Amino acid sequence: MARKHTKVSRRMLFTWFMLTGIIFLFAPQNLTDKFQLAFVHVFRWPLSIGGNLALTARTQQPLTGTVGRSEIKNRNYIATLEETLDREREKFKKLYGLYNTYVWEGTNFVLADVITATVEGTRNELTVACRKTNGLARGQFVLGDNSIVGTVSDVSSRTASVKLFTDPTSRIAVKIGKLDIKKWMQGNGNNTAKIPLVSIEHEIKKGDNVFARKNAGFLDAPVIVGRVAQLKRDDKDPLFWDITVEPACDIEQLEDVAIIIMNPQK
Repeated sequence: MARKHTKVSRRMLFTWFMLTGIIFLFAPQNLTDKFQLAFVHVFRWPLSIGGNLALTARTQQPLTGTVGRSEIKNRNYIATLEETLDREREKFKKLYGLYNTYVWEGTNFVLADVITATVEGTRNELTVACRKTNGLARGQFVLGDNSIVGTVSDVSSRTASVKLFTDPTSRIAVKIGKLDIKKWMQGNGNNTAKIPLVSIEHEIKKGDNVFARKNAGFLDAPVIVGRVAQLKRDDKDPLFWDITVEPACDIEQLEDVAIIIMNPQK
């Protein structure tokens, strides 16, 4: 015999749910609490999954943002450290190269970053930043790319001024190439200098090296300072050369210099 199916109308279902709700509404609290606990106990597993999914959905985006910012900060910090290490490594290499040259035995150096460089007109000078100024004094020679570029003209707590040898107020003793003659080189402005009163009897040619001569207490051996850029007979006195000297390095492109401290106090 076929089983008879009982059809329940929607109105009847609605009525049952309403009656059940009214019963729970007026039932004692201890009974409803037990029912809630039983419901949680039976359905705790699907409820916990749903709660975890909701929590993950709420926290995923903020956590991602936080981790992203942290990674960016760390990346930037590491990049800065690497750049600083590279700069310090380059400075160490420069100092190591200087200290391992016999000319500089017993010499100290102060590395300084170039702040400004003025090489045009009648004022030719550098302003440099020094981490330390102990031992610095006026008249000390300054190296740029392993060549003399000038002398210290002023020292403050954090900076120093360097008078370039091309400044019109600069005058240093020099020698030209292999010639064993002592001459003075006078700054000419506009990134050049002049060596006056050199007899045409001396064989000199364009491109010859010009060296700063030994200077007791400041320089223990000749060091290159520039090169002969132009050579012609002097218009006023044809028995002498008119010699123009240009720096041995590109002063405008210098990023740092080394101030020479001869015979430093221990």
